[in-house]
Amino acid sequence: MEFGKLSSIANVDWSLPPDDGASLAYLNKLPHTDTPTRFLLGTPAWGHKEWVGKIYPEKTKAADFLTHYAHNYDTIELNTSHYRIPTHEQVLKWREQVTPQFQFCPKLFQGLSHSEQGMLDNSLLKEWLRFVESLQEHRGPCFVQFPPHFDYSRKAALFYFLQQWPQEFELALEFRHPSWFKDRQILPALTQYLQGRGLGLVITDVAGRRDVLHTSISAPFTMLRIIGNDLDPSDYTRSQEWSRRLNHWSQAGLQRVYYFVHEPDDIKSPEMTQALIQYLNEECDAGLSPLKWCATL
Repeated sequence: MEFGKLSSIANVDWSLPPDDGASLAYLNKLPHTDTPTRFLLGTPAWGHKEWVGKIYPEKTKAADFLTHYAHNYDTIELNTSHYRIPTHEQVLKWREQVTPQFQFCPKLFQGLSHSEQGMLDNSLLKEWLRFVESLQEHRGPCFVQFPPHFDYSRKAALFYFLQQWPQEFELALEFRHPSWFKDRQILPALTQYLQGRGLGLVITDVAGRRDVLHTSISAPFTMLRIIGNDLDPSDYTRSQEWSRRLNHWSQAGLQRVYYFVHEPDDIKSPEMTQALIQYLNEECDAGLSPLKWCATL
């Protein structure tokens, strides 16, 4: 079963954990800037024919999907890089299709993230970093989605990997095993280490794994993945609650939010995004433009 998916969400407690005090203290110590928090919205993929006539014009060819996606969204959770490292030629095509401000957030290749041997493989890491570097000005933070079996006993491999990771490349970590959490926050010592390195954390809000939902922050940015349930009313209420929480973090000094919207098969992600834009504008004064709809909802 897909991570955190439930056959029924009737009894889910959707409440968010309280703020992590150490994370707020970290944000308050960041260099002050008058630049407002930047909110970058995205989805896990652009290749959805169901969006033709919705946010892609009628008769749009698949080869042009990314172009129209990038005129609606500022970022993408790049899942394809989890299964194979994209070629330089592929990256060049992508860069030609997106807007100047667009950022790719590549999910780490599973050959690195899903085995201890991979995390110790410096040559494979160098190959990955060459791909990331080729994204150039369109490079957003990479993120590691560790498998559910990756527990605290693997910490030596984790810290070796993090020590090899170059400072100039932003990175965020998503943990799925409960051993990395205490009282629904990331372990304090780990959070402190990540804060010292400016390495971020991924927050995933999904129905069936409320135990790993956290509010820890360890970098000037955060990455939030909200997993919806086919536009169930709870999708809207928790998105509103997240907008209020993000406003609090924005006031504390958070600089960037990478916000990824998931719906089943992503077909209704644009509808959820449209609502989310409204909530962020109301709660955070985010100044986001609505999606460019090709048809009336």
